[in-house]
Amino acid sequence: MKIECNFNYSVEVEECNIDYLTSGFKQIQEMVFTDFAKTSLEQFGDSAMKEAAKPFCCTCGNNKDFIWKTKDAKPMKITTIRGEIELPQMQVQCKSCGKKMFISRALLGIEKYQKMSLTTQKMLALVGALTPFRVAEKILGMVGIGIDRMKVWRCVQKVGKAIVFDLDPEELPCGEADGTGIPIIGIKKRGQELKVFIQKKIGGGVRIAGLAIGKYDAGWDKLFAPLRETIMSFENFLLVTDGDTSIFNGIKCVNVILQRCLWHIPHQLKHCLWADKVKRKSADWLEIIGKIYNIVSLRSYMETDDIDALLLAKRTQLNSLITLCAERGYNGCESYLTNARPDMFSALEKRLNGKSSSLAERVMRTVNMRVNVGKWTPQGALNAMNLRLAHYYNDWRPGEPDAKGVKIVRL
Repeated sequence: MKIECNFNYSVEVEECNIDYLTSGFKQIQEMVFTDFAKTSLEQFGDSAMKEAAKPFCCTCGNNKDFIWKTKDAKPMKITTIRGEIELPQMQVQCKSCGKKMFISRALLGIEKYQKMSLTTQKMLALVGALTPFRVAEKILGMVGIGIDRMKVWRCVQKVGKAIVFDLDPEELPCGEADGTGIPIIGIKKRGQELKVFIQKKIGGGVRIAGLAIGKYDAGWDKLFAPLRETIMSFENFLLVTDGDTSIFNGIKCVNVILQRCLWHIPHQLKHCLWADKVKRKSADWLEIIGKIYNIVSLRSYMETDDIDALLLAKRTQLNSLITLCAERGYNGCESYLTNARPDMFSALEKRLNGKSSSLAERVMRTVNMRVNVGKWTPQGALNAMNLRLAHYYNDWRPGEPDAKGVKIVRL
């Protein structure tokens, strides 16, 4: 539908300076958009009333016979991505039952009793997931959009709560599970853990397959429960973890192959050395760390005939290192390596890609860049991370209307 618009404004500017002109436009852009929206609403309303079947319906079921009551009832406030505007509530009367109804929201695509469209909510939610709420308010204000941070926060909670993750049967049967602490209101430091489950993609990279929040030693079953059916659709599924036993308890599928993340092994062993009071960079420290790095280093691709020989060599080296730690009284290191031993080379044994790197750690950095700002409620943190991670890793977008649907001609 072609909309005829004419705008006339008188603007006083002290000098032809781009900053003055920008400031002037910021002040009139809301008025221009309001007039454009009002004109469009009225013209679409007139067009709808001429149609045989109207784009709105009375509670009695009638969607054909209506008469105008008013085109300019009490104005309603609508929040758009360009700021808050006021538009008239156009009212019609049903000729079948005599009931009066407002049609402005129906024409604008906004649900009853709501002040903004779903697309606007998604846009503001994404802004709030990518930046702190106060920063979001400041940035929007700098471009002339007067939307306060509480509206951004509410959009994050509503949109984030609706996002659901799952495994993609078309991607690789391989994933990683890890967790990171979340600063929770009323609890010192990081009171709960955000649990992240990622799936590797065929072309490289990862996607988020599951997200949950809970206590450090529990909650993985809540994450994996909705995914169990999809996991079982794979012949085998390789799950890489840092050795957290609560992850093992959360997933119990017969086709899951557990693999210790080889990236985590040396880093957690450094903590064990510290607990065993081994001085950093001492001769013993360097020897043990050097040996473990050699053990966990695997080539990306190997001939099948070479795997058995490599496994034998790696296990021999690992057993020797465990014996060395026991002889020198490093009980923490001995215990850690003994517990890690059964699942260190599971993928290689099954002739899968034995090299594992903690891709989940990169996801955690994406989480921490946002979640470390302030403190959260558990559900609030989960909603924000649903949005943030879905955007960065699952190609989630607010879903703006196709720009090709709008054509503008300068008269």
